[in-house]
Amino acid sequence: MLSACGSAGASQAGASQQPVRTITVVGQGKASGAPTVAHINVGVETSAPSAQEAMDANRARMSALLEKIKALGIADKDIQTSNFSIYTEQRPVVMPSAGKEDYTVVYRVSNQVSLTIRDIARLGDILDQAVAAGANNVYGVYFGVESTAELEAQAREKAMADAAARAQALASLGGVSVGEVITISEVVGTPGPLYYSVAKAEGLGGATPIQPGEYEISVNVQVTYAIR
Repeated sequence: MLSACGSAGASQAGASQQPVRTITVVGQGKASGAPTVAHINVGVETSAPSAQEAMDANRARMSALLEKIKALGIADKDIQTSNFSIYTEQRPVVMPSAGKEDYTVVYRVSNQVSLTIRDIARLGDILDQAVAAGANNVYGVYFGVESTAELEAQAREKAMADAAARAQALASLGGVSVGEVITISEVVGTPGPLYYSVAKAEGLGGATPIQPGEYEISVNVQVTYAIR
């Protein structure tokens, strides 16, 4: 009797420990909207025979540029130094008397700030006025949104619906049915920045046309379902 009961108990335990059959799928969802904010880098690069001369020239032009930027209504919190550098450059010089080429050293100073523009409609005008105020380097213009929460929620909902549809399709092909969700993992992705670049911005002329396009967010979810 004891032996029989033991066998029955072992059999029941073995049955209860059978692995749950599952199916795992990846669903994708995307959502897009108009950008609400722009980021640009503007700055001044100067050169002179000495480091001090290059620094003095850069300081004067950069001060005028920052004054204009603030006059355009850009808050201090939206202005941040992104790069400051001093470096040398060798320029070839032909020496007629010697009949050969020599080199002279020129010092370059570069000072750049990153600006956050919260009124995208003004971006082209701000770029034009920055150049007029002395900026000769403009690069890295890209667009985004101040809050991604709404777009993420839309993309997440689409991703889960896509995962459910994929699981149903695979289950149907396999002759099984989809059960409860076992696990969910998520990856949120944003697009690479949309860049507008002007290496040397002097003399652009006219209003600078900028097209912000759309900002897109994608969400991938990996979902494991029980199958029966």
